Amino acid sequence: MRAQANKHDSLFRIYGEYIIYFVFRLIEEAICLIPKHEHALGVGRFLGRIGYIFAWDRKQVAIDNLTIAFGKDLSQKEIQILARKNFEHLGMLGVEFFRLRRWDHEEIAKRLTINGDANFQIPWSSGPRGVFYIAAHFGSFEVLAAMSRFLGVKINLVVTPTPNRFINQRMMFRRGGDSSGLRILPHKGIVHRVIAALEAGEAVVVLADQRGDDNRPVWVDFFERKVLANGVFARFAIDGNAYCFPIMGIRTDDGKYYCEFGDEIPIQISDNKSDDIMVNSQLFHNIFEQWLREYPEQGFWVHRKFKRKRKNRKKQAITYRPSLAQQKSEEPNQRKNNGQGKVLTQH
Repeated sequence: MRAQANKHDSLFRIYGEYIIYFVFRLIEEAICLIPKHEHALGVGRFLGRIGYIFAWDRKQVAIDNLTIAFGKDLSQKEIQILARKNFEHLGMLGVEFFRLRRWDHEEIAKRLTINGDANFQIPWSSGPRGVFYIAAHFGSFEVLAAMSRFLGVKINLVVTPTPNRFINQRMMFRRGGDSSGLRILPHKGIVHRVIAALEAGEAVVVLADQRGDDNRPVWVDFFERKVLANGVFARFAIDGNAYCFPIMGIRTDDGKYYCEFGDEIPIQISDNKSDDIMVNSQLFHNIFEQWLREYPEQGFWVHRKFKRKRKNRKKQAITYRPSLAQQKSEEPNQRKNNGQGKVLTQH
């Protein structure tokens, strides 16, 4: 009976996931029917404003983060305006997720400007070492996926899957389009696979601004605050013995995109691996902070990078238990009170 119930639960879950996927596909088709990309971005901007109004919790997180980062230089009103622009950016990012993977080579060439070509050429012409590109939840990171098809290179992209198998297989894992050179690697249990790819001379792209684990803390300075970094990304660069370059893509005001291959990051490798991970993680976050200071509206401020939401803990009732000596001293009194005792509860 239990096996049969689990089977029914599994079927219901699959059907539910497919319905959600079907709704996403309808949204994708509707957005892709808009002829001009600028108009589609306008729809995304409008949806972002709707989110700014109704997603109150995320809005407050964004305002808190922006206040920590820019509160010394901007008024509260300016912070709120910046938060609204950030939500508009996120709405446009959703539109790009659906549209950019359908762009052909001509459309990408028309809308994409690439800077730092020399930095892009260095690792590909310097031998069999792998190339480790660090990006962030910043700008139009979806255009980075489409760029792999434009440049004609094969790249491994580490992503976090959704709980929906259909969205993963038919949307998330097809970033950049079916003809792109992207190979998607789900992030769980991926450490040895990424290091092996780098050792084999392949290219790997990661979004390296993710918050770290409290159990394995790697603390870095970020906007004059101590924040947790995820040390696994520094470990990729160290153990993979790879070239390391920053890469970012932003959306410009005219609906086009600008991508930049930054200068090589000098990865520290010494006998003290813990120190190396901390130093290299700090190098990564210095670059992320520089990007965010230049284009603050294109960050991912709705994520709790600086602090996490506190969970309410229910107070538990504690039953008072007297010690053995107290029990013996209380026995005469208990006999006098006809055996009536008391249980103390702490609230």
